[in-house]
Amino acid sequence: MKRTLVLKLISSSLFLGTCACVQAQNNPAGPIPKEKFSLNKPVEDEIGYTHAVKTGSILYISGTVATGDMPGQIKEIMENIKRTLAKYNATFQNVVKENVYTTDLDEFIKYKEVRTQYYSNDFPASTWVEVKRLYLPQYKVEIEVTAR
Repeated sequence: MKRTLVLKLISSSLFLGTCACVQAQNNPAGPIPKEKFSLNKPVEDEIGYTHAVKTGSILYISGTVATGDMPGQIKEIMENIKRTLAKYNATFQNVVKENVYTTDLDEFIKYKEVRTQYYSNDFPASTWVEVKRLYLPQYKVEIEVTAR
């Protein structure tokens, strides 16, 4: 009898906890306010992403790509990121995290000075990963950053 009562209490607690979680998911405090910025809205809408999203004091800049040779791609990507940062009155000194995806890590490393000049020796936490391919085969590098 005592064991049955304990099991009923545990079951009731679990049920009430589950209901509270479901209720929180179904009735959130509201949408997270986001400020969006597009470099090429028609392309972004077609693919299904936004170039940059700011929420609170955090700015997320999607993976940015370019065409051409490796140093040219890195420079164009960094210039586009620079323009996006400027839209939010930020610079590369506001970047706290950078992810680099490249189809040829050795070639990216060979031209790393093209990238490093933008940071003025104030480098963010970074991850560099070699991948099989990017969205379009002509892209050799894609860089995404998070800034504050």
